[in-house]
Amino acid sequence: MPRGFGQTSVQGAFRLLHPVLRAVLPRYGYIRPTEIQEKAIPLILRGNHVLIVAPTGSGKTEAALLPAMSSILPMRGFTGKIYVVYITPLRSLNRDIFARMKSLASSVGLRLEVRHGDSTELEKRRFLENPPHIMITTPESFYFLLSVEKFREAISELKYVIVDEVHELVGDKRGAELSLALERAISLYVKGKVQLVGLSATVAEPELVVRKLFGSRYVRIVEASMARKYNVGVVLPSRDNTVNGLELSEFNEELYEDTIDRIAYIANVIREKGSVIVFTNTRDTAELIGALLKKVLGENSIEVHHGSLSREHRLSIEERFRKGEIAALVATSSLELGIDIGHVGYVVQYLSPRQVVKLVQRVGRARHRAGEAAAGVVVASRNLFDVLESAVIAARTSRGNLEKLKPPHAPLDALVHQVAGTVIENPGIDIGKLYLLVTRSGFYEGLDFDEFMAVLSYMEHAGIIRIRDGKLYPGRKCMSYYFNSTMITESIQYPVYDVVSGKRIGLLDEEFVASLDVGEKFVLAGRVWEVVGFDENGVRVKPSSEDRLIPPAWEGDLIPVEHNVAREVASILRRFGEGHTEVLDMYPLSDTARRYVGEKLLQAMRELGFLPHDRRILVEHYGDTYVVYVFLGSRGNKSLEYLLAYYISQIKGYNVLSASTPYAIVLKLPERSEPGLVEMVIKRLAELPPSTLEEMYVEAVKKSRLYSWILYRVAQRAGALPASRRARDPSMLKRVVAQLANTILGVEALREFENRKGNLEVVKALLRDVGKGYVLISTVSRRNPSPLTEDIISEALFSDRVVRTQMPATLVAEAVKRRIKARQVILICLVCGYKWQRRVSELPQEIKCPNCSSKLVYVTTVEEKARDASMLAMKRKRVGLSRSENKRMREYIEVANLVMDYGRYAVEALVARGVGVSTARRVLQKLVFSEDAFYKALVEAEAKYYKYAYKLRKK
Repeated sequence: MPRGFGQTSVQGAFRLLHPVLRAVLPRYGYIRPTEIQEKAIPLILRGNHVLIVAPTGSGKTEAALLPAMSSILPMRGFTGKIYVVYITPLRSLNRDIFARMKSLASSVGLRLEVRHGDSTELEKRRFLENPPHIMITTPESFYFLLSVEKFREAISELKYVIVDEVHELVGDKRGAELSLALERAISLYVKGKVQLVGLSATVAEPELVVRKLFGSRYVRIVEASMARKYNVGVVLPSRDNTVNGLELSEFNEELYEDTIDRIAYIANVIREKGSVIVFTNTRDTAELIGALLKKVLGENSIEVHHGSLSREHRLSIEERFRKGEIAALVATSSLELGIDIGHVGYVVQYLSPRQVVKLVQRVGRARHRAGEAAAGVVVASRNLFDVLESAVIAARTSRGNLEKLKPPHAPLDALVHQVAGTVIENPGIDIGKLYLLVTRSGFYEGLDFDEFMAVLSYMEHAGIIRIRDGKLYPGRKCMSYYFNSTMITESIQYPVYDVVSGKRIGLLDEEFVASLDVGEKFVLAGRVWEVVGFDENGVRVKPSSEDRLIPPAWEGDLIPVEHNVAREVASILRRFGEGHTEVLDMYPLSDTARRYVGEKLLQAMRELGFLPHDRRILVEHYGDTYVVYVFLGSRGNKSLEYLLAYYISQIKGYNVLSASTPYAIVLKLPERSEPGLVEMVIKRLAELPPSTLEEMYVEAVKKSRLYSWILYRVAQRAGALPASRRARDPSMLKRVVAQLANTILGVEALREFENRKGNLEVVKALLRDVGKGYVLISTVSRRNPSPLTEDIISEALFSDRVVRTQMPATLVAEAVKRRIKARQVILICLVCGYKWQRRVSELPQEIKCPNCSSKLVYVTTVEEKARDASMLAMKRKRVGLSRSENKRMREYIEVANLVMDYGRYAVEALVARGVGVSTARRVLQKLVFSEDAFYKALVEAEAKYYKYAYKLRKK
């Protein structure tokens, strides 16, 4: 090649690169840098830590790798050292980067290799024997390799760590663990400065990404000046959309017409556009849609792509699509990120994508070139909330209103895993040194030292580490735990079979199967089923006859709809209800979709008189069922669902079946109840102090099976349970909760629940507005579901399974109440020693001494204690008490304080069978709910006492 070739050919920031690299860039099509490359390359070459934020297709990978290659070119003659580590969250991304960049690196004398879990044993051995200059890997492979001495030696001269798709990592525990692994590598194994570069899709808060992944380091944030444009519409296919040769008649009995309409529409899109990706939210849906499209377009025109498929099959599919041999791919999030699969002309999202960031990533695959507007469509179902949600998300995508990331707060299971890895590599490491290393991570900044020590204490108890003289050593389980665990917990799916017909009717996630008992009911494929049993092949069920308002279908662990999206849906309803029907014109709805929404809302207004919205909660009442329209999003409504169900169970004495969507909560009682019950409960919750509400919420969450499942997963990740163990038996979850709920793992499970599933803060804000009158509550009793409820019932997620009690516990509580009120008690004034006797039913609510009016009154049914208390009171008044007498008096005063605080209720609690002072105090706190809740708690306290006494007698 002639001297100087390429130096004048490349432009802009490419001119700053090493001459050898500049010379070969034109050969690979790199002449003029993209905007993000022009901004980032100079900063990286100057040695800055950098976060690059730009849409898919803007050249982020080259913006990071080219300056890194340029900087290490002088070391290309040295072998045995790794200078650049490129970390990416998905294995499939590695192949893309490898294919695009290996040839370029090789042409300038640099070796680039991929190393991850899919690498063969031969590849792994060769990698360690002759490490490349540039390594591409996953977070898990990176931190597992740190335990290999040869790898630690290889990265001793490390110059760059590039982390791709950081927005994906920061939002979950994989990011927290990676941040710890990076700090551990940089602090313990690398001699010089390591430059950190992050690559991210457009995010709402890039500063948060920087703080979490890079800690306290000063990082330059580089963003594209102009956001990528997205042309996304929402369509509602009708029967007018037909396909020549559509052969779906054999499916007609099993599919809704709505599904057939969508398949016909998508087939037309594929025929018209070609090179299409159809995204679905679940693997099961992807398989179904793929099978149906093959019926229409031919077996060889369509392929399905998701994470459950083998590596070889995915590679083959991607290559065939790249060559144009496949017209369309039906995929889940496996193709959401930047895999190079060639030109994608159009993206179809099947039903709502649930989040703006998801739609941005998915539609961003279309026209994957800088400067081109991404094009796609959301194909909605004939469900009001699916159409409105899709419309809001499409509009927010065009406006750039992304959801904020919600990183986990100091996840303790990730900490356990990384501490184990560090101790394996550094036996005898000082506790203080390790604490300082951990708190350098942005995820663990401010971690309380006592909590850190509690983690170490748990690890020692579990046999993972040993603590000796302030230093840490591997325990007997350390190696097996560390190398068999990650923060990735892939859920197994179980097929569901109808024992009557023998047909497979669908799939259920392990999370849901673990919550089922024989005899319980759930909705799947549009029907109600009763669980008959479990076996190695899956779940056996039989058809069940149930009323249409059973809290309905389980759809797996769906992507949560955030509060802002739900609130905008609510604002559409409010404006439409106020007569501003033109509000629908502000959203990218097809004519058919806009007409459907308008007609549906007008019909609901005719039947209800008004619409629910962000300033009005609507409660529809149907005898034993309540549908509560409140727009807090998936997590907010889940939190409110638990609070409502828990409060009602406390005042009614029976379990409540519940479910929620982002827009409504469904509550089903085992008996008919008054219309105003839920309205009353919401108003009572609004009156509670925040601390009381929080305590109640924690108790409600801990009673849920969702919490049990999360705790089970935390226990697996933290080494308390084998990672491979399956939780299909519900009794297993109960045992795990009983053993671990009050440990640090229980604390972590609560944190994870609130991070992934709950949002108490938006519930608190709503209740404040209810209390101030800013949000109204309206209750409507109906015989038949309103148009809104018909749609809510069809899509609700049935989260928890609760066995109904045969007889309401309130009947049992009434009997206990009568027995307690009939008892005789002795009362003693601890000020003057006066003693008197009454039946409990004769006592006033406020109890005072008849002699001196003091409220410090002790109560008992035992004459000896009454005499002792009276004598001590009089003696103390005259001459004072001895040490032993003072101790007895303190015990009496503790009881008297309860009587002073709670009056007659305290007396009733204290004279119940087997109820001591501490139990009485806990039971009395139930009065915040109602008298019924208090008496129900007394029944439970007596039952526990009898159960304990029976066990002692058996011994």
